[in-house]
Amino acid sequence: MQIKIYEVKKMNEQKLTPAQEKKAERTKLFEDVYSGVIPKRVPIVASMTPEAALEYSDIPVGKTIWDLDADSIARALDKVCEMIPSDTPAVGGILKNPAVFKLLGSRGYSMGQTGYMQHVDLETLKSDEYDEFIKDPFAFIVTKSLPRIFENLDSHSPRSGMALAEAMKAFYDYLAKFDSIKAPIFAKYGYYSPPEGSTTLCQASFDLIGDFLRGIKGIYMDVRQRPEKILEACEAMLPMQVKRGLPPKPHKLGEVFMPLHLGTYLRKKDFEKLYWPSFSKFIHIMAEHGQTASLFCEHDWMRYLDLLQDLPANTRILFEYGDPKIIKEKLGNKHILSGLYPITYIKTATKQQCIDKAKEMIDIMAPGGRYIFDFDKSAMSLDTINMENYAAVIQYVAENTNYANAGTAVKASTAEYEKPDTKVPRFESPCFTDWQKIEKNEIETQLKDTVNPILQSYEEMLFRMIFTII
Repeated sequence: MQIKIYEVKKMNEQKLTPAQEKKAERTKLFEDVYSGVIPKRVPIVASMTPEAALEYSDIPVGKTIWDLDADSIARALDKVCEMIPSDTPAVGGILKNPAVFKLLGSRGYSMGQTGYMQHVDLETLKSDEYDEFIKDPFAFIVTKSLPRIFENLDSHSPRSGMALAEAMKAFYDYLAKFDSIKAPIFAKYGYYSPPEGSTTLCQASFDLIGDFLRGIKGIYMDVRQRPEKILEACEAMLPMQVKRGLPPKPHKLGEVFMPLHLGTYLRKKDFEKLYWPSFSKFIHIMAEHGQTASLFCEHDWMRYLDLLQDLPANTRILFEYGDPKIIKEKLGNKHILSGLYPITYIKTATKQQCIDKAKEMIDIMAPGGRYIFDFDKSAMSLDTINMENYAAVIQYVAENTNYANAGTAVKASTAEYEKPDTKVPRFESPCFTDWQKIEKNEIETQLKDTVNPILQSYEEMLFRMIFTII
């Protein structure tokens, strides 16, 4: 009898809360979609920026981004999350800490009058410096690009090291505080989230060169004048890019998120020659390591659908623009699709028109599975949406997209294609220390299994920060 009482007590202790049950249900939706199984219903990924959430709660954006007031942030997040029944956090993305950019003397990022952080196009790789960059992309970024972006990192400044130390402290303190504010709110609403340590962010090599090194004007000039240098640079970056893309703990529910920016402004032949080879190679390398790519195809990728077919199965692709019927027909049996619902519609149309548009998208994209509902882009500011319409659309999708054949396997493409060579050198640079190779004293050698991971963790933290702030 005592055993039975103990077992009942144990079962009661393990009983899930309503929020935990909701999270389990939502996690199952994504597990099914990512595993090639028809889910119970269409999963929903819809989010607005933290800045927009602050606006919606009438909280000063600029001041709150600076001081990260916990009560203000929590109130804004809670208000939006209560209204928006998304399966993933209704407020997504990270806040850029203005203190980091101020401490570093940023020429690229600054706060505008609205409180939003704004980016200025800079040239940090000169047209005659490609060969130096190709030799060691990371060393070039550290020694040349960073000082050009951040004036306080100029090697001639006596405070350059101090500025970097202050910025790194500010960066990770801010991140930890924001995460501690978000966590209980997101737990309260039972959101699905990928396992910790399983997600990364990375740009395509061409995009990194154009957005942060040559500048947009410079990269398109190079397409005409020195295309071979672009090709060499994109290939040379791959070891560094692979290091960026692979997370500490790869997982089938994790992903490397890639906003794809500049490819659609190229002629197709230039895209195929300069953009695609290193990009495709990177995606396949990620897949070989169990890391799925999640692509945000900005602008119109209709010209490149046939190329996207030649990416690893179950690549996650969010489209900004395009014909949903053609996209579904060409890619729906191989990849996981989302996006295409124009968020501008939320601002300009009536509530019923917005719901009708959602129904139209569902009718096209949902059959056969491999579909996650999302808008063509996040709600970047309160000016871009009508909150009532936004909530109504998401509510409609949550209540009206159940699959009759849930639990069955999705139809999978069996088409063969030529895969790229995925061999790349191991990432090495004099500007990145592998602490296993550094000579140690007797006690450090005895404790190497403890010492090396601790030292390496700080190296990794700096590496990750660099690519977050440029």
